[in-house]
Amino acid sequence: MSPGLAALARCVQSAPAAGGTLGESVATQQAVGWVTDGTSEVVITTKLFRPRLRQQIVERKRLHDLLRQGSTLPLTLVCASAGWGKSTLVADWLAHDGITAGWVSLDGGDNDPKRFWRYLLLAADQAGSAAGAAALRRLDAAGSDVLRDVLPEFVNELASARAPLVLVLDDYHLVTSAHVHASIATLLDRSPPQLHLMLITRADPPLPLSRLRVREDMVELRAEDLRFRPGEALEFFSDRLGPLLTERDVLRLLARTEGWAAALQLAALRLRDRTDPSAFIERFTGADWHIVSYLGEEVLASQSPAVRGFLLETSILNRMCAPLCDALTGRSDGAELINEVYRANLFLTPLDDEHRWFRYHHLFGGLLRHELARTSPERPSALHRRAAQWYAEHGDAAEAIGHAIASGDDSLSGRLIAAHWRWPFNAGQLETVRMWLGALPAELVATDASLSAARVWVALDTGRLEEVSAALDAAEASVPPDTHLMVLRALQMYKTGDVGGAAARLREISSSADDLFIGTVHRLVQGISAMWLGDAGRARELLTEAARRAGDDDNRLAYIYAEGCLALLAVNRGDLALADSLAADAESAVGQTLSDSHFVAMFPAAARARIGLMRADWAGAWRAATAAVERGRRGAGRVELAAALLTAAAAGRICPAPDAADVDPGALLGEARGILRHCADPGPLVTTWLAEEQRAEAARSRRSGPIEPLTDRELAILRLLPAPASLRELAADLFVTPNTLKTHLRAIYRKLGAESREEAVIRARDHGFL
Repeated sequence: MSPGLAALARCVQSAPAAGGTLGESVATQQAVGWVTDGTSEVVITTKLFRPRLRQQIVERKRLHDLLRQGSTLPLTLVCASAGWGKSTLVADWLAHDGITAGWVSLDGGDNDPKRFWRYLLLAADQAGSAAGAAALRRLDAAGSDVLRDVLPEFVNELASARAPLVLVLDDYHLVTSAHVHASIATLLDRSPPQLHLMLITRADPPLPLSRLRVREDMVELRAEDLRFRPGEALEFFSDRLGPLLTERDVLRLLARTEGWAAALQLAALRLRDRTDPSAFIERFTGADWHIVSYLGEEVLASQSPAVRGFLLETSILNRMCAPLCDALTGRSDGAELINEVYRANLFLTPLDDEHRWFRYHHLFGGLLRHELARTSPERPSALHRRAAQWYAEHGDAAEAIGHAIASGDDSLSGRLIAAHWRWPFNAGQLETVRMWLGALPAELVATDASLSAARVWVALDTGRLEEVSAALDAAEASVPPDTHLMVLRALQMYKTGDVGGAAARLREISSSADDLFIGTVHRLVQGISAMWLGDAGRARELLTEAARRAGDDDNRLAYIYAEGCLALLAVNRGDLALADSLAADAESAVGQTLSDSHFVAMFPAAARARIGLMRADWAGAWRAATAAVERGRRGAGRVELAAALLTAAAAGRICPAPDAADVDPGALLGEARGILRHCADPGPLVTTWLAEEQRAEAARSRRSGPIEPLTDRELAILRLLPAPASLRELAADLFVTPNTLKTHLRAIYRKLGAESREEAVIRARDHGFL
């Protein structure tokens, strides 16, 4: 999960699938072409297969040479419009040179950065790179960010590897996400020598191509390079039509099509049963959509009614298998028709070695969809509904929802999204959930408790608190009282700084929520609110119960949250041994889950900082406090971030570490003060911390005048005070008795105007002695 109060859980736990199950056995999933990757997410394995090549492939040596030349550079860009043979060329070169490569066939769903990088890393793993698995673990960590956490892990692992890695991203033009493009640009900028990226696309991607050209870090193949030359065209038609065409006919056809591979292939299909190829070649000109439409219509017209109907009805699918085709067409001969279409070379590409899954060539598929919409305008909607139901029954919610949205059936789309939004949300795929919700009418989302909850969680996770409030307002006006939404309303109040209001709301909600996750959230937020409100006993009771429930449910983020807050409570009452134990337990959970990027990891860090302040471990307190602030900025509530800033301000006033020398505790204090000013009711605990820091800052301002000079001996003792050693240990180091040391300390305190060892260190720093 990415930052936000979604942090309260390992995940917002998945509801049972409606109309199907996401919990199918791996054997069943593999049989239909997808598996889970160890998370709750379904991975479409066929996206990771490179295109299967037919026997009759024209060897294009000149293009292989260009690809081979580019394989030593960070990027090869193969850019041309549909039908120029881009994917076939790259797949043929990889096979010809025996190169092991990872391949991803991208689609519109890959605009979600987390999903995009999941497939990229799975492809790297498939190619034998250990960097893929290492970065995947970081990707799955709660709160991870692709640019900040995943990409550096991937690059570092690659840099230490010996073997090269070739990654092919096919159909990159389908990616429109600025976040994804930024991640690829960064990957290319930091690319180690071991990595070679190949982008196959219909249009130039928004990447720093000019800089790569200047650096000579890329090779480009474009339509002009991909055009069939005379010798290649002669080989192409000789393999397919034998002596049917003369050399003159081939050269005329080449000129008419301008060497466009798709047009040549369609022409070859149409010419097979013609006795007058020369006359046929004279009937068209121009290598554009019109020739493809013309040839495609001719190819379709020559098919049997069964094959023609099959081609049109299955054209709405991104990928297809025989059972899915049968569900769409209402027939039972899908396997036979797929084989017939494949044998006829009708632009059908196998997606796996077993020939269970296929897809149409994009150009041919587009032509078929155009023809279907022209001849049967109502048919695509019904077909998409059937596809949605089949995918839902077979456990692929993403495909099911995509087809439901394409069908225009808002009711079906709403039901599927309501049942399945939690798993992409848990995987950090917020863009996917946002896209799904955006495809629904606003009134449908507002009148459905689960859809409204999805909208609220996504907004919470991305810090859009105004949208949270609007979504809750709309839902509360439209649906009966719902426990999930009631808890979310209290959560929204807590995050915006109305701790007292949140606590009051939570007291109105029954603690026996049917949803185990919501019940844990309820207790957790009640406990945290009680902590800030100064009710330590009630806070301990609720947080202990929340930690127990979270542990039973393997809800690691909620567990870290609760244990970290319990550690803070122990510090507040002076039980440092217990605080140490609780903080260590929470830190262990952070390490096991790699959730150090998530904002909940701020709580054990804040507790560790407060322990350091109590034990005069100034450097340790400063390190932990700055970590707490950094993590808190990734989604903590206002009161929580203010508390981290105040802790850092306290540590920054005292810490002698070099990295704290340029810190302005006043700036940290000012930021915390500004945050709390916008909190309706932050509670007495953090306001007490604020008052303490304000007093310390005022005292620091008053101590700017001259002081009585210190002796050399006093200066030597003063420089030892920041260390965590006891007075007896300091006396031993100085070879004096404890009483003599106390005498020196009294003189130091008097001259500095301090009343304690901690205050003496602060004032010594203020005056430049430390």
